[in-house]
Amino acid sequence: MFAKENGRAIVAMFLSTAFFMFNDALLKYTAQTMPLGQIIFLRGLVTTFIMAMWCWSSGAFSQGRKLFHPVVFGRSILEIIGSFMYLTALTQMPIANATAMLQAMPLAVTAGAAMIYGEVVGWRRWSAIAVGFAGVMLIIRPGMDGFDAWALLAVAAVVFMALRDLVTKSMPRGMPSSGVCFVVCAAVTLMGAGMGTTEEWIAVEIDYVLPLVGCSTFLIGAYYFAIVSTRAGDMSVVAPMRYTGLLWATAIGVLVWGQVPDAITITGMLVVVGSGLYTVHRERVRHKQMAAGRVLTKDISAPKDGLALAE
Repeated sequence: MFAKENGRAIVAMFLSTAFFMFNDALLKYTAQTMPLGQIIFLRGLVTTFIMAMWCWSSGAFSQGRKLFHPVVFGRSILEIIGSFMYLTALTQMPIANATAMLQAMPLAVTAGAAMIYGEVVGWRRWSAIAVGFAGVMLIIRPGMDGFDAWALLAVAAVVFMALRDLVTKSMPRGMPSSGVCFVVCAAVTLMGAGMGTTEEWIAVEIDYVLPLVGCSTFLIGAYYFAIVSTRAGDMSVVAPMRYTGLLWATAIGVLVWGQVPDAITITGMLVVVGSGLYTVHRERVRHKQMAAGRVLTKDISAPKDGLALAE
């Protein structure tokens, strides 16, 4: 993958992560007084309408047949399952802790990319993956007083979200990212409607409008930039940028809800983030080595003047 493409993908993932955190914060705030399924459904109506207008104006709907590709369908199913698990856990636990669970996803994606797509992952990065998951164990602390069963739901969400990203990588070239984003928005909206069958919905007052619109706007940006990032760059390079979300989530948790992570949780966060940053370092080293190898091979294979004349 070219450095320019990876750079564009990294910026896109940074934006996606920030938008996801703002969306999560607004959703968690609204869920204090409104059923979760109703929030997801109403937010989905807005996001689906906006994406429909975007796709119509950009001509993405002219390639409508591509949006029925099995990969798009599979990605949407994984998105529904992962979103349901994570958003349910988010409403029941501190936002920083829920986000910390997601920090295992880049490690899971890196491992999955190696096994499925053959991306090169050496023993050092495999070790970093193992250390990162140990950090997750510090955060959820199974068998200890700090353990929260909702954390298991968040961890399960990580599995499905990692699979979602791996499936995204296999999308055919030329498939419009905006069209894929529209399908995802529609699918999650249907999920909210399904959740609503078990909830007692409330009247939507004016105070709910701004948070719901904010959720919708941030979610569109998060989905779109996540798709662009995953398709444009090497997954093992882009995935660690998701760690920036932990900084946003911790700051929001402290400022809005006064939720300060304890020492063990902070230690786990640092372990997970540190292992992810190390995978970035190793990826850069690998690219430099590959570039040096190509230059060396080119120099060796190039005929010398004397040899060329002799031949």
